[in-house]
Amino acid sequence: MQLYCYAVRMPRIVDHEERRQQIVFALWLVIAEQGIEGVSLRHVAAEAGVSMGRIQHYFGTKEALVLAGCTALVDSAYGGYLETADAAPRDRLLHVVSQQIPRDDGGRVGVSVWYAYVAKSINHTAVRQVLAEARRGAEEECVRLIRADRGAGAEDPAALDRARRLLALADGLTLRVLVRDLEPDEAVAMLEAEVDRI
Repeated sequence: MQLYCYAVRMPRIVDHEERRQQIVFALWLVIAEQGIEGVSLRHVAAEAGVSMGRIQHYFGTKEALVLAGCTALVDSAYGGYLETADAAPRDRLLHVVSQQIPRDDGGRVGVSVWYAYVAKSINHTAVRQVLAEARRGAEEECVRLIRADRGAGAEDPAALDRARRLLALADGLTLRVLVRDLEPDEAVAMLEAEVDRI
């Protein structure tokens, strides 16, 4: 009796979203090390451990990849905020203004990538639009949370001014933590005190 073995090729299940995220994460590492101007499909492919063809398959061009990385950075921050849905308005407000403070080396990479995109937005319309929309969204959410926490509804005309001051303070503290001029805990404590004050 003879036995015949047939190699049946099973289709591999490919998680395309996971692959895209892997490539975007590699992009962020390249940006953190070399800046946006140092990005090339070859560098990102090497960092991600994939072929240039794979990156072109998912993103097409370097320009599209850089923009996708910017959008993914904003989406990641928003995803973190959504996890606070059950928290009190005061705690959600503190999250919005303090989440950018880098608390570890991974956070420093993320913030340095953010600032690289901020610099790129000076001469890149699409990046500027993504960042401006994200900042407007953060500002609007801060206003909403300040009003909710104070029980003022739409009747607090100073809420916009307070939100802008909080976000500006957060930006300044983030920069100081990034250059290691201030400890993360000190920065968060300052933001918490300002949130409580308003």
